[in-house]
Amino acid sequence: MTLNLLNNSKIINIKLMGCGNMKTFKAVRFQIVNEHGRIIEYELEDGVIINKEESGTGWLLEIVISNEHYETFKEYQDNEQLLDIRVVITRPANDPALFESTVKSIKNFKTTMSIVFECHIYTLRQQYAESLLEQLIDDGLSGEELKKSFNRMMQSKPKLKDEKLEE
Repeated sequence: MTLNLLNNSKIINIKLMGCGNMKTFKAVRFQIVNEHGRIIEYELEDGVIINKEESGTGWLLEIVISNEHYETFKEYQDNEQLLDIRVVITRPANDPALFESTVKSIKNFKTTMSIVFECHIYTLRQQYAESLLEQLIDDGLSGEELKKSFNRMMQSKPKLKDEKLEE
């Protein structure tokens, strides 16, 4: 089986043996949930995620982000740190999928870097909805106004107040 991955924002082919059927999706948002529960979002230049679940080996994620974050991700890789990540797949309005992941490789370019993660999915237990509801209540919304705002924001999936964008 041949797999297309990003390399310096160009698609390359990688030959995988014995992986059976795989599904490939566009990654449109990438976040790390740190040990304090804080969500850090990294602006994606590009991203692809591959479902290898049928082979029993989970998912493969490749993102291209600014290389100003190289030291952070190199440390994650060197320490084989297990990361809780959130990836929005295909469309920005989709719910984020939650994964446990480790950094498998980093390729540094002039202004960007490509990072490959090995991932295992875990179920989203309404975390985003609960955080959004808590935020709206803290903002003083109630009744019909709360319901309308909640429904609208669940469709648009804006970043919550506790989320920080890393550029």
